[in-house]
Amino acid sequence: MKNTIRLAFCALIATFATAINAGERVGDFALIDHLGAFHSMTWYDDHEAIVILPQANGATDQAALEGLISLQAKYEEQGVVFFLMNPGLQDDRKAVQQEATAAGIELPILMDDAQLVTEMLGITKMDEAVVYDPASFEVLYRGPVQEQMEQVLQQVLNGDRVELVSVAASGTAIEFATAAAHANLSYENDIAPIIAENCANCHREGGIAPFAMDSNLAVQGWSPMIREVVMTKRMPPGQVDNKVGYKMKNEMNLSDLEMQKLVRWIDAGSIVDSENDPLTQLVWPDNKWSLGEPDLIVKIPSQTIPATGVVDYMEIPIDLHLTEDRWVRGSEVVPGAPAVLHHIITTVIPPEGRPDFQAILMEILDGLPEEKSLAIRTQLFKSIASGEQPDIGAIFREIPDIDVGVFLGGGNGDSASIAGYAPGNNINLNPEGVGGLLKAGSTLSLQMHYTTSGKETTDATEIGIYFYDKGVVPKERMSGGVGNAFTIAIPAQAKDHEMELVTLVREEAEIYSLMPHMHFRGKRMKFTAVYPDGSEELLLSVPAYSFNWQLSHEFEEPLLVPAGTKIIAVGAFDNSSQNAFNPDPNSEVNWGEQSWEEMFMGFYSWKNVDQSGSD
Repeated sequence: MKNTIRLAFCALIATFATAINAGERVGDFALIDHLGAFHSMTWYDDHEAIVILPQANGATDQAALEGLISLQAKYEEQGVVFFLMNPGLQDDRKAVQQEATAAGIELPILMDDAQLVTEMLGITKMDEAVVYDPASFEVLYRGPVQEQMEQVLQQVLNGDRVELVSVAASGTAIEFATAAAHANLSYENDIAPIIAENCANCHREGGIAPFAMDSNLAVQGWSPMIREVVMTKRMPPGQVDNKVGYKMKNEMNLSDLEMQKLVRWIDAGSIVDSENDPLTQLVWPDNKWSLGEPDLIVKIPSQTIPATGVVDYMEIPIDLHLTEDRWVRGSEVVPGAPAVLHHIITTVIPPEGRPDFQAILMEILDGLPEEKSLAIRTQLFKSIASGEQPDIGAIFREIPDIDVGVFLGGGNGDSASIAGYAPGNNINLNPEGVGGLLKAGSTLSLQMHYTTSGKETTDATEIGIYFYDKGVVPKERMSGGVGNAFTIAIPAQAKDHEMELVTLVREEAEIYSLMPHMHFRGKRMKFTAVYPDGSEELLLSVPAYSFNWQLSHEFEEPLLVPAGTKIIAVGAFDNSSQNAFNPDPNSEVNWGEQSWEEMFMGFYSWKNVDQSGSD
């Protein structure tokens, strides 16, 4: 009986996949272009149509390209978007950039490295263009760039119903390198290992994902969703553009080959070829602590979060009851209710109390040239005298070398740092021999941010702390920096409002991790190192930033940089109606702590090479 149901279910999926492939509606997709920009087709659903033509170094159809550029000049202002697309014939972005520059091509070139979008759109030849509807995900025209294609564009602009127009192309055939090899993919040998390696840790009973992929039947049932999130690059949620910059430990990206296998297996009907199911054999650790049982467990007082409404930020002090100094190797946060716990910022308060921020600021001002210092002091005192909040952002603009981390609780020499929490980021583990001091009498100050979920929920989060053995004093200390823009003004309906941060690495250091932070309107961020000799290199690009995943991206190998290196963070916000997460696209957005306000921050961890200041 079970086999009969399974066969019927497989037949239904196969029929569904065939109908999609045979019809006009091909589905949504997203690709990164040759310059590293992320393009989701849904982002263009306020346009009338998208036109895509293949491009390849030394193989672009020149007549088709000239025709496309001519149409762009005529129709771009009428709501038609034009792209070139490299159909996986080259994946070297620099080479594609060089050829595009030499040819004077200014169009974005979508890099379809896995060839899946090219296949989905039905493009088989280099002179074969498509007209695509980004609202319905339909192909309206497929064929050469000629009069019939322009007629389709005119129909679209006139608001007429458009049936698929398909015209035979005669250009160079596109070679699909792995398609034949994937004609008979095995669930057991090809698909289940991909799910086990990349998905099942979250998509399991008790995991943070909304459904489990713990059997072949579950994978079959969710296969349309799997296909969609792979084609739109929403999952896995790595966010990293792993074709550029440095290799990151936790990039969580599927390889081109893995994407090809998943999508082609689903398109072929999600057939299970064996009774053996590797996913049912996966075993997960019973211990909730990824790093093992902690030496000290900090239980945060339970918080009841209402079903709806806005929950103010909470500042919760925690007495650690430490009676002796201990050196910390690492720490981990286990959220009690991930559905409502948005983030925790953890600050260690030493027994002597918090740093005097006013004294720190006055010390910084004392080190400035008298003329600049006097101007800033005058501005501060004027604001205070009038009862207004001082414009801290202005100070950081005037003195860009200030380490914002000093004001956020960082830069305390030997002091330990304890893990905070955001989705995908809950562990702080130092390398062996590196640690921080947690003094007797220290407390934790926890900034807790909750969001409502539609159901009253109780959260009982815990923090685990891992000490070095008594008497062991690690020889090295981890430090780092924070870049923060206090002044933010994002215009209403701005689709790509760009900002920049500069953070100075004062001493020769090994950089361990980079982390972007924005809120609902955050769109992209990339980090570039500018060295004292003027040279620069891209470290990390996050072209599709997601507020739902606050990921700290850790270098596979620490990056050694000289003293005086600047980390430039360039990012952008999408405050338009195209941003599905945007609470109010018709309002200017400013800096603020709540999620519907904005922040623009970069968090960095590094270890100074000169450890002479440590014990």
